[in-house]
Amino acid sequence: MRGAKNAYDPRFGGPTAPLATAIRMSDITVWIIVIAFYAPLHYLLPVLFLFITGKESETVRKRLIRSAVIDASLSMVAAFVVAIVLVQLGWIGAAMLVLLASMLLPFARILRHRKEITSGA
Repeated sequence: MRGAKNAYDPRFGGPTAPLATAIRMSDITVWIIVIAFYAPLHYLLPVLFLFITGKESETVRKRLIRSAVIDASLSMVAAFVVAIVLVQLGWIGAAMLVLLASMLLPFARILRHRKEITSGA
């Protein structure tokens, strides 16, 4: 077997085309699983926080929830763009930290602007 090329040996050019396609598919599957678990936490934690700590009227609470969902959407998209780039560079740990840190961004606006939003209603 000395002359046989090993598809996993980097000296022989790395994986073959069908294997590379399989690797990309598993990466897509992993990202779908990450999004499936990450998105509910990213959206529901700020909304739950608003329900637990809020003493506002219903109309003000709806406005706060709407802004929290918008903030969560924007921070989630930005976090996934940065995380995907970091994973491509091989910095998986940093990518996970970016995803975790981005979960705090919707809370920043809630806490910073809560008095301003509630006093305007």
